[in-house]
Amino acid sequence: MEPLILETVKFKVRESELSGLLEQPDTKPRLVVLVLHPHPLYGGDMYNPVVQTLVDTFLEANYATFRFNFRGTILKSDFAGVSGAVDDTTAASKILDTLGFELAGIAGYSFGGSTALRFSSINKVEFVVSVSSSLALYQDGGFQMNQLSRITCPVLMIHGTSDLTVPFENMAKISSHIRSNAKCVSLDNEGHFYHRSLKKVRAQVKEFIETL
Repeated sequence: MEPLILETVKFKVRESELSGLLEQPDTKPRLVVLVLHPHPLYGGDMYNPVVQTLVDTFLEANYATFRFNFRGTILKSDFAGVSGAVDDTTAASKILDTLGFELAGIAGYSFGGSTALRFSSINKVEFVVSVSSSLALYQDGGFQMNQLSRITCPVLMIHGTSDLTVPFENMAKISSHIRSNAKCVSLDNEGHFYHRSLKKVRAQVKEFIETL
C-alpha cells in the first residue's frame, strides 16, 4: 500500500464531541468514503477488524476514508440509536465537506451497515457497501422499510449464511426493497464476525469498486 496521510478530525454533534480518523493515500484524493462501525453498546468501534478491512480496500482503490466513533462508544449514556448514528454520520459528512472532500460512498458493518443504508435513504451517495446489516436496526425508531426504495445507487451487500446475530435472511429482505439491483454476496458457513472471510470481503469490495 502507498504511504498514508493520517489526521485526527473532531466534530460536534449536539453536546458531544466525536473524533474520527481521516486517512488518505499520498496522492491526496478528494473523493472520500465514510466507513461505519458495529454497535457501540456491544464493543463496536472504528478499529473493528471488518471496518479496518473496508478502510484498507478503499485506500488501495485511491479513495480517502473517514471513520469515527458513534456516540455511545466512549460514554454509553450518549447512545442515541440508529437515528442518532445517522445524525453522527451527517455531521461527519458535513465536516468532510468543509475540509474540501466530496463524499463518494458509504460503507458499514452490522449496526454501521444499517446506519449506512438509512443514511443513503435520505442522502445522495454514489455507492453503498453493507456488511451484515439488520432490517430491524434500519427500522429502529419507526423508520419505514419502504424508504429503502429511495436508494438508487449501486449497492453491495455481504452476509454470512451462518450468522446467528443478524440472520442471513436480512440480506434478501433488505435488497428486495432497494430500487437499484443490489449485488448480494453470500459467504457460506460464515458467522457475524468474519473470522474466516475477511479476505473474501476485501476481494468482493475490490471487485465492486472496479465496476463503478
